[in-house]
Amino acid sequence: MIKFFKRLFSKEKTNQVTLPLKETRSLSKVEIEYIISEFTDKQNKLVEDMKINSVNNADIEFNELITNRITNNLKYRIPFLEIELIYLNNVLRGKKVKSIKYKLFHQIRDTETTEITDMVINQGYSFVPSVGYLKIG
Repeated sequence: MIKFFKRLFSKEKTNQVTLPLKETRSLSKVEIEYIISEFTDKQNKLVEDMKINSVNNADIEFNELITNRITNNLKYRIPFLEIELIYLNNVLRGKKVKSIKYKLFHQIRDTETTEITDMVINQGYSFVPSVGYLKIG
């Protein structure tokens, strides 16, 4: 509690953020730069490890798309979807995200709308613009 008040009334600017992030629009420019740096470093390392281990190209593409989406949301102060915040918090904490299931747009291009509706309503997928459909957990 005392640390909180010291930090609150301190004149020093810190770039560290308190996790979990609940919303990002109130973050300072320094905090946003820190988050982008940490997030992209961790995601780039993950993608490099995937390339070394010859992982599925769709997994690499998903990580690149979600990284671009989240960094753009931070840069331009676009509100985050709940599922994006969950993903971002897990990456920043260094936690491996439990189980991620995704369907990229090009993977479901020829899918009927009833199947997509079933994915969202019954299977718990969330729509993430510019990426596709995502389910964590």
